[in-house]
Amino acid sequence: MASVNPTLSFTIMVYLLTIKLSSSNYLLWRSQVLQLLQCQNLLGYIEGSLAEPFATIVFGDSVSTNPKLAEWKQIDQLVLSLLLSTLTEEAMSSVVGLPTSRAVWSRLENTFSHRSKSRELRLKDDLQTMKKNDKSVLEFSRDIKAICDQLAAMGRLVDDLHKLH
Repeated sequence: MASVNPTLSFTIMVYLLTIKLSSSNYLLWRSQVLQLLQCQNLLGYIEGSLAEPFATIVFGDSVSTNPKLAEWKQIDQLVLSLLLSTLTEEAMSSVVGLPTSRAVWSRLENTFSHRSKSRELRLKDDLQTMKKNDKSVLEFSRDIKAICDQLAAMGRLVDDLHKLH
């Protein structure tokens, strides 16, 4: 198992994760969590590349407890606690009882990622159908920028041609 040694304390990591997952902000939430876990060398726990080690090790005829298992479980539970601390009640209800950070991450992806796609489509539609009506140019421009910023936060940049009305 690769050496995993988070450089920030759990308390500091919790404070760095400011967005709580809800049905409308999955991509923003995902982005902040991935960034933090990546810089702390913890991403493999949720992606599955740091899978749970076998409980025992066999050396010839002898079988012994794998010392890496306890360390893996401790760090995985830290990552699990970190994930759970960033969930709203709505999101928490879909992962109650799941035993590992990988299981929680997978469930959250399955539950919330499709909602983000529908939100993206809704924002793109709002941008296409937006009308100035009786708004000032400044208000109208702010509305367009707000939608473009939300799409950009989802990783969906809007080209200049689509910003023109």
